[in-house]
Amino acid sequence: MTVNVKDNIAQVLARMEGYKRDVVDKAIPRALNRTGEMAGTAASRELRAQGYNFSAGEIKQAISLSKATRGRLVVTMKVRRKTKSLMDFSPRQSKEGVTVKIHGQRKLIKGAFIAQRQNGSMGVFVEDKGAGKTILRFAKQYKRGSRGGWHDYPSRKLYGPSVGGSYATDRIQTVMMKMIGTTFEERLVHEIKYLSR
Repeated sequence: MTVNVKDNIAQVLARMEGYKRDVVDKAIPRALNRTGEMAGTAASRELRAQGYNFSAGEIKQAISLSKATRGRLVVTMKVRRKTKSLMDFSPRQSKEGVTVKIHGQRKLIKGAFIAQRQNGSMGVFVEDKGAGKTILRFAKQYKRGSRGGWHDYPSRKLYGPSVGGSYATDRIQTVMMKMIGTTFEERLVHEIKYLSR
């Protein structure tokens, strides 16, 4: 996300009197960095409010901020697109498939099933019919149910949304832009006053 705040800076300075240039030069990157942090926090709250199964700590770990300096008046936010297993989205097995809770609502994935790999890990899978004969059929792939036997059918594990992918949605981008638009000028005034004491 790239945001141009030059107009915001000019508006703030036009309303202020008696400020020193060196104070402003220090205040701008401080205001940018604090605004970037606050925008990330607002987006985190919105993600959880929309029903995404991400904890605040998980979102925080996925975000990295490249902070602004006096020579580089840009804040860059990067959010990792590490997907989560659908086992983290409250899966329930049914005759039709598996339902998972995403965005606060349950959705059915027809034909899916909950199974255990031989390493003990659980997951939501679908049969990978497209694999055909490319997978050796003598290797045991997974076990379905507590009393089920081991199967050798080709299967594909399913994953849910990632933090990074969720941040890219229009709704989250709008929340962040609104936060930046309403916060930066206030933070810049605050930093100039604080550094002028």
